Amino acid sequence: MRDSMAFCASLVVFLLFLGNGVNCEDPYRFITWKITYGDIYPLGVKQQGILINGQFPGPQIDAVTNENLIISVYNYLREPFLISWFHFFVSHALHEAP
Repeated sequence: MRDSMAFCASLVVFLLFLGNGVNCEDPYRFITWKITYGDIYPLGVKQQGILINGQFPGPQIDAVTNENLIISVYNYLREPFLISWFHFFVSHALHEAP
């Protein structure tokens, strides 16, 4: 009798652990971008360019499948600014030649 009660208790604990272990959510990453003007030097020639967080080119985003990215973009330019996300969804393996 005692063994069956211990087995039932162990089974209940296992099922509770199993039920809670599969209900996890994919991770979130929060990124802030501040878009400003600044001096850039392509080919050694000073020009005014658009910077993201003071960088040109902008920061690289390394993410994996099912990772949720929340990107807050603050535009400090004198005009509207558009970001295209086309290549963010393309795997690097698709760009490599066989």
